Amino acid sequence: MSSVSFTKGPIKIYPLAGTEEYAAQVVKTLASYYVNYAKIHNLSLADFLMMEEDEEQEMNASDDIQAYVADYITGKFDYFAHRNGAIEVSIKSSARRRDVYVIHTSSECDIVDYNGVNRHLNLSDQELLLYNALDAFLEAKIDRVSIFELNLGQARSDRPKGRGSCNLRTFFRNITANGANHLFTYQIHSAKSLIGLDNRKTTYDNMNGETILKKYILKNLIKNREYFNNVVQKDWIISSVDAGGKIFASKFAKAFKIPLLVVDKRRNALTNLVESVTVLKPDDLSIEGKVVFVVDDMIDSGGSIIDVCRKYRELGAKEVNVAVVYGLFADPAEERLQALYKEGVINRVIVTDLVLHDADFYKRNPYIEIADTTYLTARVLQRTNMGRSLEKYFLPLDAEAYLRDKVEKGEQ
Repeated sequence: MSSVSFTKGPIKIYPLAGTEEYAAQVVKTLASYYVNYAKIHNLSLADFLMMEEDEEQEMNASDDIQAYVADYITGKFDYFAHRNGAIEVSIKSSARRRDVYVIHTSSECDIVDYNGVNRHLNLSDQELLLYNALDAFLEAKIDRVSIFELNLGQARSDRPKGRGSCNLRTFFRNITANGANHLFTYQIHSAKSLIGLDNRKTTYDNMNGETILKKYILKNLIKNREYFNNVVQKDWIISSVDAGGKIFASKFAKAFKIPLLVVDKRRNALTNLVESVTVLKPDDLSIEGKVVFVVDDMIDSGGSIIDVCRKYRELGAKEVNVAVVYGLFADPAEERLQALYKEGVINRVIVTDLVLHDADFYKRNPYIEIADTTYLTARVLQRTNMGRSLEKYFLPLDAEAYLRDKVEKGEQ
């Protein structure tokens, strides 16, 4: 790339409640890119980022230029909590002439508002906070606002039943009505549900969350092509959680060139409890001594995955691992998984950082490993801001090429 321009104006990242630490990692990557790019191409960083004269002077006086740029491209909000529970959002830093990206989560968190009032936010509060933030940008007359949704809590309510409501459809309508130009998600629960978004007004990109997990496994567990060819392709198996997860699981099996097994569950028609778990496999395929990865888009309460893991241990698997995009860990998931780990049923659970959990949660559960998404998020935002294609992020992963070109060379 010989030259670069901001096709939509310089980028500005606005983290909403609960996403501040995530956003800090994203802007750190962006700032490093911008500083290095300006240096390599002999560009004025201040002109490049459209800084005012006083901002340029502050930057030049800074001991850490990259840290200054990271702070410069990070927008801030103020929150005002009313006595009746209503929360208002105010844009604390200017977004004029900027390409705005709001990072939002449905995870519960706590905030301290402008007046020092403590407030716990649940999923409904977080949803309303997003709508209010979008409304604030409308009031500020900002031309373009995109949402990067870390975990869309409404995604599982995507099919109205009878005269019932559809939470996801309502969410789509509201973000469009409040001026969102684009929506980014990772691995929405059902890609078909995106048809409910009016893409004449709000376009979208649904990023491949499973690619993050595959790259994590390649980088941290496989590490080189020799192990991939001599161990993985001989001793590893990919499994879905149920028949509905077959398509998701098949992407792992194709990338690693290993067998895919599908699990069939039979439920009691009255209680909806699982009565039997059957692994559908060829007669000539033995699970004895194999390493099994049970993969799915999410863990909620953990009931489904636990039944499958136990079944594979019963069938003689040497190691059972779990990899999911969203680790929701709703009660009693933590208790269930801890019990499985202590019993030696599971070896590890790999999740992404898209669902907010405090540090104590991971200390209590050392078998849970976190696959980072912030680097990919930063690259996606950077390329979108500059009007460049995202096609390469949607292509199937070539595991051997990734090991050769990235992992073995120590690159991202």
